[in-house]
Amino acid sequence: MKYLGIDYGEKKVGLAIGDLETRIASPYKILINNKGLLEKIKDICVKEEISKIVVGLPLTLKSSTSKQTRSVLNFIEKLKKATYLEIIEQDERLSSVYAKSLLKEMKVKHMDDDVAAMIILQSYLDEM
Repeated sequence: MKYLGIDYGEKKVGLAIGDLETRIASPYKILINNKGLLEKIKDICVKEEISKIVVGLPLTLKSSTSKQTRSVLNFIEKLKKATYLEIIEQDERLSSVYAKSLLKEMKVKHMDDDVAAMIILQSYLDEM
């Protein structure tokens, strides 16, 4: 069973792919957030035989919603209609801590959106 991880942003959307067998997520691609976004994601899901999608949900430290949370939830609703796949909301607060640690270890100063998607998906796979 293959999973698509998504780090949704207003300008760019990071994608990662992982599976249950290996329980390893890998960066896949960064897409520009424009009118063709949902169609591109749908095509990737078909091409890569994706079974489920894991989307990072940006909650505040107090577990409440923000403007960005509402934007992601709106995107999730559109994604459900476009792909008909199960969408899993993954709290991405803890993934930020993991990301900082990983970047420090790799001696990288900037995290790309596909790496953020990988961390979100890996967090989910680790919890399973």
